[in-house]
Amino acid sequence: MPETFYERLSALDATFLDVESKSAPMHVGAALIFDAKPLTLEHGGLDIERLTRYTMAAVDSIPRYRQRVEWIPGYGHPVWVDDDRFNMNFHLRHTRLPLPGDERSLKRLVGRLFSQHLDRSRPLWEFWVVEGVENDRFALVIKVHHCMVDGIAGVELLQALLTVSPDATEREPQKWTPRPAPSRTQLLVGETNHRVDGLRKLSHFLPRVRQNFEGLSSLLRSGMKPAPRTIFTEQDISPYRRFDWIRFALDDVKAVKNNLGGTINDAVVATVTGAVRRFLVRRGSDVDSMEGFRTALPVNIRKAGGSTVGNQVALLLADLPVSEPDALERLRKVIEVTTELKKESNQTGGAALIEEVADLTTKRIVSELYLVAMKLRTYNLIITNVPGPPFPLYLLNSPMKSIYPMVPLMQNQNLGIALFSYAGGLHFGLNADWESFPDVHEFVEDLEASFAEYMQLATAHSTGHSERKETSAPA
Repeated sequence: MPETFYERLSALDATFLDVESKSAPMHVGAALIFDAKPLTLEHGGLDIERLTRYTMAAVDSIPRYRQRVEWIPGYGHPVWVDDDRFNMNFHLRHTRLPLPGDERSLKRLVGRLFSQHLDRSRPLWEFWVVEGVENDRFALVIKVHHCMVDGIAGVELLQALLTVSPDATEREPQKWTPRPAPSRTQLLVGETNHRVDGLRKLSHFLPRVRQNFEGLSSLLRSGMKPAPRTIFTEQDISPYRRFDWIRFALDDVKAVKNNLGGTINDAVVATVTGAVRRFLVRRGSDVDSMEGFRTALPVNIRKAGGSTVGNQVALLLADLPVSEPDALERLRKVIEVTTELKKESNQTGGAALIEEVADLTTKRIVSELYLVAMKLRTYNLIITNVPGPPFPLYLLNSPMKSIYPMVPLMQNQNLGIALFSYAGGLHFGLNADWESFPDVHEFVEDLEASFAEYMQLATAHSTGHSERKETSAPA
């Protein structure tokens, strides 16, 4: 008789199931845009059969995408089991934009797809192939529940699905046989043993508690402090989403960093801070006296060579200087804040410690912290930045032109910003509540204006530096 299989979700993975609500689905995602010509058949449509076969082969390398969630009786902790009804045709879906298939129509469709919850009785992901995008393109809209992946783990999916060459050999799907799920009694006994063993191990964490005390206390203080009430967190959100995007040349972002200081992430955060200031001014907010506008900055806490599945991330909370009218001074203050977070507060160590203790005992340690933080509105905005490949990728023969990521919204947060660097571009995906943030397109314009200001400053600095070098050069 085949051996049964199940795998326990980590406390953080399970938390993203706990905090999901009717108006706040907890899937991450992305809109990928490709050249359609290499996959177009004679009748003008995409070769969907070939795409389906190829996707099935890609899923062979990531078993999680054939597993569904089951719950341990009594404890209510989720586990992964193989889905004995797995059907690729349920997960890989196909639609088409109405003519003319412009970018606005695609954004509306992506927002609508991101509004829809995933079916918890099946593996928690969907791919949507969207034909009819203008200029002979098609889109692949990816939705994966946050309990399965964070940004870094999402890159693993892209590695399985995309190749670095248009001539890569197509793999054939392998025969797959689901392993039997354990009985309810087996799950109950297994979880009881896990928790008893976890309690025995808690004493080993005392030295780490002392070592990470400062970071732990800093994390808890930040997490329990409400952010200022703004239009970014002023009401509970609706179940419906708008999705927008923008792309900056990565060389331009590097030019800002190289000429004005900081890191690429500092340049991004400062650009967003400037956009927030512009947006709040237009909405009539008193930004000059605003203090503590807080953003959540997810940080990867994986150890080198560690697992790439699931969530291994800490949320750092940073107060953005939206009250600062001078762009250069704004960047300097952002650099101060991020440097403090990374080098002095050690919040990542505190977050990792909480998650490890919760894994040994109960997920409620993490999920309750998240729920309290949501109730208190501890941050106004989330900005997540995931590094991607600097070279082009292909889906079969079709080159990927762009990729716009999506981060989910918590119950009382109406804008999330996700970034992904790819092939010389920095791609922003903006996920917004349909009702309370209808002018997300104006925020995109604010991002453009804010970044243009930094580009102008970087150019002036570079020109001035060159002129000084020429003036001081010997005759």
